[in-house]
Amino acid sequence: MKKKLALRGFVLGLALLALVAGAVLPQRTVAAAEDVVRLTINNDGDGDIWLLLNGPAYYYLHVPVGTTRIYTPKRGVYDYTLYSCGTFVKGELDLTTQKTIDVPACGLKAHTGEPLNTVDAGKMLNLVDVTFKNKTGRYMLLILEGPSVYVFRFNSGESKEYTIPMGYYSYTLYGCGSTYTGNLYARFHKVKEFTCP
Repeated sequence: MKKKLALRGFVLGLALLALVAGAVLPQRTVAAAEDVVRLTINNDGDGDIWLLLNGPAYYYLHVPVGTTRIYTPKRGVYDYTLYSCGTFVKGELDLTTQKTIDVPACGLKAHTGEPLNTVDAGKMLNLVDVTFKNKTGRYMLLILEGPSVYVFRFNSGESKEYTIPMGYYSYTLYGCGSTYTGNLYARFHKVKEFTCP
């Protein structure tokens, strides 16, 4: 009789423990799920991308070209540094709700509109194509400083097209037996010719 009573007490205790655990554990799971957010990165670009997030936590994310990765960072607002298409850009990324980052080919935009909770990395990078023409009749070295820093080398008469972030740049030109400085605004289809003064 005592064994049956002890067995019933044990089974009743287990059932009570399962009931209490069932009520407490899902709340912990829900609370943990509320602390993170889904971040999807679709890389349809020309190369791998790297995304550094610094905010409620620190993340360094790498997404190879042609892949999609899903991450669950802590919910919050982050400062980001994105490396793609040979350039770095910085900004702020709101991850208080789920987000998808679409990475298009360099110099393109992923969307014509602005889909809900989707970030267009092409707009983040804001890349434009520019053409530089060396009309100095000599070798020249060109250094651009602006949204990014670049060093370009040109042989006499050479023209090159580059994809760089849109914006204002100061330049230093080494050529023509001297050093020259100036400013330019990089925009779509900009053509800049350099000549000796």
